[in-house]
Amino acid sequence: MNKTKPPLPDDEERLEAHEAELAAGEAEDELREETDKATEREYQKMAADLRWEVLEYLDAHPDKPVTEAAELFGLREGTLRAWKAHRTMGTYQESAREAGPRRRRQGSLFKEKKEKPPPAFLERKRFSNFIHYFDKTPPGVVCPHFYVLAHANGCPFSCDYCYLRLTLRHYPEPTVFSNTARLFQELRDWLLSTEEPAVLNTGELCDSLAWDHETNLTRNLIPLFESQRRHKLLLLTKSTRVDNLLRLTPTPQVIVSFSINAAAVARRYERGAPPPEARIEAAQKLKAAGWEVRVRLDPLLPIEDWRDHYGEIVARINDLNPAIVTLGSLRYFRTLTNHAPRPTDVFNFGRDHNDPDQRLRLPEELRAEMYGFCRERVQSLRLGLCKETEKMHRLLSLPAARQSCNCTVE
Repeated sequence: MNKTKPPLPDDEERLEAHEAELAAGEAEDELREETDKATEREYQKMAADLRWEVLEYLDAHPDKPVTEAAELFGLREGTLRAWKAHRTMGTYQESAREAGPRRRRQGSLFKEKKEKPPPAFLERKRFSNFIHYFDKTPPGVVCPHFYVLAHANGCPFSCDYCYLRLTLRHYPEPTVFSNTARLFQELRDWLLSTEEPAVLNTGELCDSLAWDHETNLTRNLIPLFESQRRHKLLLLTKSTRVDNLLRLTPTPQVIVSFSINAAAVARRYERGAPPPEARIEAAQKLKAAGWEVRVRLDPLLPIEDWRDHYGEIVARINDLNPAIVTLGSLRYFRTLTNHAPRPTDVFNFGRDHNDPDQRLRLPEELRAEMYGFCRERVQSLRLGLCKETEKMHRLLSLPAARQSCNCTVE
């Protein structure tokens, strides 16, 4: 008996079966690939969450060593240092974080200290010298010259006329230098090796006290000056953060100088700084505690009714009775206007550019009038001009050589 074979599928059926088999295989591969991608995305998200968790923890605990934080999170120290470096370089995208609170898969690993906001400055090492001699003023412009301690760059007060916008144009973010061990070693060497009595100015490239509540620099600097009798430390500020100084014992080797202006000028051109009255009150606290206090009334600006405004602030300065009063007027290099952060008319006052340093200044006659007005009313026996011409000193019958001013050793 012959067996009949089942009919073979025709070519079209065979093709459909093959395509179905291929489709099933591709679907399986695609599903596996999508699963792998989802797993990778989930892993990357978890890793990113952990990275930001660690970085936020380090921000909230700036004094904690990286090694200790690495052990706490169960990570390698090198990983934490790499994350910090990449964040500083801008490798990580923070647009989603800036748009709103980041949603985590779990609660925060550690309770954040809300009472202490992160510092409003960058931290990095300084590779050049911390101390250098300031002697940039050309012949014909009077300046006693002094030493600068570059412990930080920049200022949070952002006054419209500030020369630091030009000086630090390549470093727009305020910066505090973190390698303080080398700073203090260099300072000890300077105190021992510099024979002539000198002033070390901490406020030439930054405000001396603006971040002192964060860095506690004065608590470490002042004891070094207190231990010798040759040199003086100058703290120059618009800040009212004087708590650290009030906790320390006053020493004649430290000068605290407040930069002050008329209230109307401050409201218009010093909007980020404490009001002049608050600065004077801080200065009064320090003077009452026994610190040497000086005042810089600088820059003089001929706003409307300037005689009334400067008459008022001079009266308050007389109430303070500082050791020395230094007067200064608006002066700036022409290219400073390219770095003004917002529209301002302060540079419209600059006219005279025939002085030896080629700075734009108030017209000579107007400067002399404003200096004379303030000089007649300031009661301090010691008064000087800041970075003014020899000609202006002659016009006002003020000594150009060995004048008393903000930066002199007296």
